[in-house]
Amino acid sequence: MSSVLPVTPHANGATSPAPVAPLDAATPPAPPAVVELDAATIRSAMWRHFITLQWSWNYERMQALGYCYSMLPVINKVYHTKEERIAAMKRHLVFYNTNPQVGSPPIFGATVALEAQRQGAVVDSLKIGLMGPMAGIGDTVQAILFRPIVAVLAASLALAGSGVGPLIMVVSGLFWTFLQIPLFRFGYRRGIGVAQEVAQGGMVSRITDLATVIGMIVIGGFIPSILAKVTTPLQFSQTETVNGETHPVQVALQSTLDQILPYMIPVLLVGLAYWLMRRFHLSAVWVLITLTVIGFGLGAVGVL
Repeated sequence: MSSVLPVTPHANGATSPAPVAPLDAATPPAPPAVVELDAATIRSAMWRHFITLQWSWNYERMQALGYCYSMLPVINKVYHTKEERIAAMKRHLVFYNTNPQVGSPPIFGATVALEAQRQGAVVDSLKIGLMGPMAGIGDTVQAILFRPIVAVLAASLALAGSGVGPLIMVVSGLFWTFLQIPLFRFGYRRGIGVAQEVAQGGMVSRITDLATVIGMIVIGGFIPSILAKVTTPLQFSQTETVNGETHPVQVALQSTLDQILPYMIPVLLVGLAYWLMRRFHLSAVWVLITLTVIGFGLGAVGVL
C-alpha cells in the first residue's frame, strides 16, 4: 500500500508535497497532565504544613511563606523546569492567613491534590475563597467553644491543688495537633469539593452560632467558681428596734448584694471586661491589665 504525502497548492495551480517537520529523537515527551504523587511526597508536605506554617508568620503576607515551603515537595514533583517551579512558588507566596489547626489543613490537602493536576488557577481561587470562612469556623470552635471551657476547667482544678489541670492543657494541645491529620486527608480526598462543603446552606453559620452560645453559657457558669473570692468588706450602719429598744447594727454590704443577686461583683467584673473589649476594642491582655489596676486600686481603698 502506497502512502500519500500532503500537498501544498501553488498560485499557478501546481502542487508539491508539503514540508514535513523532521522528528527529533532528543525532544522529551510532554509531561503528563496529572502527576501521581507518592505517599512520601504527600507526607512530607503534610508534616511541613503542620510544623512550619506559623514559623515565618509576618505582617505582610502572614502564613504565605510557610505555606509555600510546605508545598515545595509537591512543586518539585509536579513541575520539571525551573521556570515552572518558580511560577508555582510565586503563586503560593501571595497573602494567606487562616486558622492554622482547623482551617488550613483541609485547604492545604485540597490544594495538594489540585496542584498534582496542574490546576494552578483553581488552587489560587480555592485558597482565596476558603481562608476566610475556614478561619471563622476554626476560630469559633477553638477560641470560643473549646479553649475557654478547657482552660477554665484546668484552672479550677489547678486552684484546687490538682495536678490534672496542667495535664488537661497539654492533652488539649496534642488533640488539636493530631486532629490536623484527618483534616488534611479529608481535604486531599475531596479536592475542589471542600469549597462545596463550606458553601452548602447555612450549616456553617448554625455551627458557629451554636458554638458561640454554648461557650458563653459554660463560661458564665464558671464565673462563681473562679471569681467567688472577689467580695467587698464594706459595711453600713442601720438601726433595729428590738423589744422597744433601738440598737445600731453593722450590716455587711456583701450579704445584701448576695440577697439581691448572688456573685453580683464577679458578674459585674465579667461584664466590664466584655464592655471594654466591645467599646474600646481592647485585646484580652489590655483588659486583664485594666482589671488588675482597678482591682489593686479598689483593694487599696478598702472597697474590694
